[in-house]
Amino acid sequence: MATCANCGEALRPGWKYCIACGARTAVPLTVGMVSGRPHGVDETGPGVSWLAVLAFVLGCLLSPLAALFGHLAIAQIKTSGERGRVLAWIAVALGYLWLVTLAVLVITYLTMNA
Repeated sequence: MATCANCGEALRPGWKYCIACGARTAVPLTVGMVSGRPHGVDETGPGVSWLAVLAFVLGCLLSPLAALFGHLAIAQIKTSGERGRVLAWIAVALGYLWLVTLAVLVITYLTMNA
């Protein structure tokens, strides 16, 4: 088992820092590109797509535009690697639901007043 070069504490495999003193170990950080920033350096990972959040909010506000923005968010998530795919699909479903509801209301109104 490896030990810390700074304090001599035992290190487990894969540890990047010593938990006793906080010194960096010899384990290399993996670096890969995810959404334009190095993966492994930023521990938080990719964030949630703002377009998916916008589409979901539009879906909650009874707007058929949620379907359009949801599809745009899904395309953006595929290329950027961000989170929010489920949120975007819920927005797409809500957008189509409101679109069908609006179409039924308009057709009902036109047939009743014609």
